[in-house]
Amino acid sequence: MKQILLVTLLGLAFASAAAAESASERDARCEKQGEIIAKAAEARLARTREAKAKEEIMESTEEDYKTSVPLLVGYIYTLPRKDLKAADPKLAFVEQCSGFDPDK
Repeated sequence: MKQILLVTLLGLAFASAAAAESASERDARCEKQGEIIAKAAEARLARTREAKAKEEIMESTEEDYKTSVPLLVGYIYTLPRKDLKAADPKLAFVEQCSGFDPDK
C-alpha cells in the first residue's frame, strides 16, 4: 500500500518531467532517486533524525535532484524500521518508478 502511495505521489510531483522524458531518461532519473531512497533508509536504520538526514543527503545530491530529497526522505521516515530491514527500498522504488508510464 505504501509503495502505491509513493508511486502516486511521485507521479503527481514529477508528471510534467515524466511526460517529456524518454524511457532511458526515466530509468536514469529513477536510479538517481533510488540512491536518495537508499541513503534515507540507511539513515533511518542508523536512527539519524529526519532533519539531519535530509540535510546530509541534500549536501551529497546533484542539483537536479535536490527537490526530490524532502519528499523521498520524508516518505522513508514514515515507514517502520522493520520494513526497511526486511526489504530493499531502493530496488522496490526503482522497479516502481521505472515501470510508471504516464501515457497509460
